[in-house]
Amino acid sequence: MLILVLVIMAVGFIIGLPVAFTLGSAALAYFLADPFLPNVMVPMRLVVGAQSHGLMAIPLYMLAGNLMNSTGLTDRIFRFTKALVGHFAGGTAYVNIIASFIFSGMSGSELADASGLGSVLIPSMVDEGYDCEFSTAVTAASSTIGPIFPPSIPLVLIGGVTGISVGRLFMGGVVPGILLAIYMMVLVYFISKKRNYPKNTGFSGKELFKSFIHAFPALTTPVVIIGGILGGFFTPTEAGVVAVVYALFIAGVVYRDIKSFSIIFEQLVKTAIYSAKIMFIVGSAYALAWVLARVQVGSILTNYLTDVSTNPLIVLSIICLAFLLFGCFLNPSAIIIIFVPLLMPVINAVGIDPVHFGVVATLVLMIGLATPPFGLAMFIVCDIGNLSIGKFTKGMIPFYIALIVAVITMILIPQVVTYVPNVFFG
Repeated sequence: MLILVLVIMAVGFIIGLPVAFTLGSAALAYFLADPFLPNVMVPMRLVVGAQSHGLMAIPLYMLAGNLMNSTGLTDRIFRFTKALVGHFAGGTAYVNIIASFIFSGMSGSELADASGLGSVLIPSMVDEGYDCEFSTAVTAASSTIGPIFPPSIPLVLIGGVTGISVGRLFMGGVVPGILLAIYMMVLVYFISKKRNYPKNTGFSGKELFKSFIHAFPALTTPVVIIGGILGGFFTPTEAGVVAVVYALFIAGVVYRDIKSFSIIFEQLVKTAIYSAKIMFIVGSAYALAWVLARVQVGSILTNYLTDVSTNPLIVLSIICLAFLLFGCFLNPSAIIIIFVPLLMPVINAVGIDPVHFGVVATLVLMIGLATPPFGLAMFIVCDIGNLSIGKFTKGMIPFYIALIVAVITMILIPQVVTYVPNVFFG
């Protein structure tokens, strides 16, 4: 029956069936083919999959990011980072990366980063004389920082399906998030020098101070979220509530950008719609994951991978290559729910730190969101820049290399991921 499930999944993806329906159909086929299983198990698995308490953080972080995007906080971060690094050659590209790094501490979503900052930065970069291919590529690449640096929606999902501490996962993403920003800024430096990209007017301490004061309340958001988690004031899930309340306070009381309740209502509706899509995928993926666990796919994977090698570096590299391939076609949430629990016995058998695995796997899957043929972040930035997929891919090639180098660094030096959580959590 495993063959039947795999065939239905393959057909669904080939004909372009939505991911949730493809996964749900594959699970349903298994239940229908087994006369001893009641059909009511399918909706039961769907509901159970979306009931996890930890998953409540996903719509909360999404709402916080949407509120910040819609109330001018993104523009203030943009102005501050432009005053900080805009005077360098290729300055607005640095602005793009640093703004993504700051925004990543608020939303935890690559798509929120790509759409929110991309709508501001891509037109600005093109107007200043940057190639559209480069502008969209640096936006898509820098948006991968969002799900790595805490808070992170994919890491919440990994914690929910595996039982790994979400707090440890969050802290595991701190150094890799900084590393990603550094790698991309080094790459931007050489590209900007080679292509003679423009820089803004000279450095102004007065403008920097003024923009910093204006952006300061927004800049404190990551400090409040991460500090609260580390200080034990609230859990990562509760931090989502704090992020929403803090975003409303900053936008409504400090900046007074919320002129009417309709702005909040619009973002509530937008978040609810997208959350429903995500949870439908989550529920369908849980049903399919239950099926794959029932037919002992986890044991098959464990035996196969340990037969190939028991070296943690080799096993983790093989998994990353598979995730990189799957990530180009499947939604990351579905991959996390279906495959991560199945791979945990392998991870434990060869001695890979679960936090190390979770953060590395997340970055690999986020690269898939910026990769043809079905990367959602790719579609978002291409739509904003009015650019073809082919031209975007050409512009992304140097950034793909930088992202892969970051993954290799994290695989070869596990302490890049594990040091900070071990310091704070023991």
